[in-house]
Amino acid sequence: MLWVLCAFFGVVSALQALPPVQWLSSNASSAGFSIAKSLKIIYLKKDFVGHTDTEGLTLIPPTAYEFAETFRQDLSQLFGSYWMLEKVEEFPATGIFLGPFRDGASQLTYENGIATEEGYELEVTGQSVYIGGTGSRGMFWGTRTLLQELLIANGTDLPSGRIVDAPAYATRGYMLDAGRKWYSPSFLKELCTYASFFKMSEFHYHSSDNYPLSRGYNGTWNKIFSHFSLYPEHPGLRGIIQRKNETLLRADFEEFQKHCAQRGVTVIPEIEAPGHCLAITKWKPELALAKKDLLNLTHPEAIPTVKAIWAEFLPWFQTKEVHIGADEYDFTLADDYISFVNEISDFVNSTSGKRVRIWGTYEPSENLTISKDVIAQHWQYGQSDPVILQSEGYDIINSEDWWAYMSLKNDHTPILPAPYSQFYNITRTMNFANVPGWQWDPALFNSVNATEQLAPSASRNRGAILAAWNDNGPDATTQLEAYYAMRNGIPVVGARAWSGSRGPNITTTSLSSTLDFLIPKAPGQNLERRISSLHSPSSGAPLLSWSRQPSDPANVTVTLGKGSYGPPYTLTMRISAPFLLSGPDSSLSLTTIPTNASNSTITVQTIVFTTADNFPYPLRSVSLSSLSPTDPDHAGRIFTNITTSTHNPVPIDVPADIRIETDIVNGSRVWVDGVFAGRFEVFIFGGRNTLFSWSQMALVAPVDVVQGDRLILPESPGIAKLRHEFERPFIARS
Repeated sequence: MLWVLCAFFGVVSALQALPPVQWLSSNASSAGFSIAKSLKIIYLKKDFVGHTDTEGLTLIPPTAYEFAETFRQDLSQLFGSYWMLEKVEEFPATGIFLGPFRDGASQLTYENGIATEEGYELEVTGQSVYIGGTGSRGMFWGTRTLLQELLIANGTDLPSGRIVDAPAYATRGYMLDAGRKWYSPSFLKELCTYASFFKMSEFHYHSSDNYPLSRGYNGTWNKIFSHFSLYPEHPGLRGIIQRKNETLLRADFEEFQKHCAQRGVTVIPEIEAPGHCLAITKWKPELALAKKDLLNLTHPEAIPTVKAIWAEFLPWFQTKEVHIGADEYDFTLADDYISFVNEISDFVNSTSGKRVRIWGTYEPSENLTISKDVIAQHWQYGQSDPVILQSEGYDIINSEDWWAYMSLKNDHTPILPAPYSQFYNITRTMNFANVPGWQWDPALFNSVNATEQLAPSASRNRGAILAAWNDNGPDATTQLEAYYAMRNGIPVVGARAWSGSRGPNITTTSLSSTLDFLIPKAPGQNLERRISSLHSPSSGAPLLSWSRQPSDPANVTVTLGKGSYGPPYTLTMRISAPFLLSGPDSSLSLTTIPTNASNSTITVQTIVFTTADNFPYPLRSVSLSSLSPTDPDHAGRIFTNITTSTHNPVPIDVPADIRIETDIVNGSRVWVDGVFAGRFEVFIFGGRNTLFSWSQMALVAPVDVVQGDRLILPESPGIAKLRHEFERPFIARS
């Protein structure tokens, strides 16, 4: 067996930091700061070492020293030398210096005029760089700017000049639906690390939910998928848990929060009620309304049960604000709903001192109103109106679904409003309300009536959060496909929420090349699944190779130790017997499986990808005509009412030459002996059980362990060919 991993490198030009920055002065003609010429020491002002912020949402704010240590690690990783961190009374003549903002820090505010600890100055003078923050986070955000500017400048001759910068909004966040899909602690931390590189400030963790009752096989309600992703320590609450191995223990969650805080990001946990509550009503069916995922708030045990859950988890949550969900309830029960929201808000505040957020929702009561202490996260017109919320004195977060929402893998068609793109829709940010060049910011909500927006200085507007929903269930995506969906959205939304209406816009012409350049370089994470231990060769040269030796035993196991390799890639193999390629994210095997779930006695031998959370995806028969042309709103989706494909498992007769081409949009497609055979895919139920479809799976290549019988070299090494449209293709021969 021979493995070859190849890379293609493009030309970088006209790039821009994200969020963009404005240099107040610059002397491009003079020799600037160079990493190569600098002593590998970061100097931190002693009187700033122990500084911690007080105005942010985290209850575990890092010190300036801790932020500086994170910066030291990132600098060492990105530029290949070991850097040291020293505390000093006075700075030397040259070097990288960290400390407080030097003059007029009170002048740095959010766009609504409130002072911010997130502002910074960055000054380059010859061979010295000074970063000063209005708070510890501000200093840290300044280090993100420096890293990006150094990367763009290739580490050399960063010109002299000064930046004074502060975010327009405090809330610059992203939400991940972990109630309908399991995400491991390592993935959550990597995603947080990635987002912080682009100055995101919040990770909204949607911890509980259930598959929509209007979709699926119309099975018994208590067999519909639901999930509660936090494992209670109190034995009396464990009835809420159905899959213990897919939960975070308290130590896991606290480590997750600490990790994020060390990078300036606060985790905002959400426990959903009184809707989307199937995890509770399966446990206690007597608490359900006729629609079984809604709590019957008039039942005497309903609110005490919700309070008991919050009482268990509030001590876990190291944040000043939490989210109680509270959306899509029965609007005819508005008084019960409003009373519930206010009672839970009072309970959370009185027992923990925390404020609560809810999804903006429709509650047409003549008698009651939701407390002004509650923060409304607006997500859709018809549910709430931001202009009215502002005028009535509610704090607001912008998650308007038109720009903010993704439904991972497929939209809600035919349920309106659709489509919720399966990948973040950058066009709606760069051309808000379909107006070319009108870049969205958190004051912009209404894409239909462009005059109905909040003022940039609106006192109650906290900022914005994009949202990635797993409405299609736990098997519709891999964990990494959530990253692929948000990959471009996080830096773009982070940039626009930071700049607001007052800061520099994103340069449209260079955005694509900027994202392609900066995203893989975000330090402290490897969501792209690149193999960092390998050198970067010229285009087309192998990165990784291995061949079976004649002396190897028939059933050989070889450890490559390279983990996973992410798309885009091409994997080619010659297989002659059952085998297993495995890695931390997935495995690939030649396996005998049932041809369908109802008749396990009829089997077929095919190749199967299995993800780390144990969902198998066999190669299924799909015609190329079904895949093309692709509707951008339905990338990779084949509707069952129009397809000519069978989607049956594809029999593999060995020996066979296999080629798998994978990219994020088209997924993992397969050629057998040079003929297109199909792809790895998943069945998706349409909204209200209409428009059923099959959708692509983009699966990473496992390059950690190889096991198999009679693994042989191909007769012709030329069987593996480089596809030029793939930036970093992966080629394997066996």
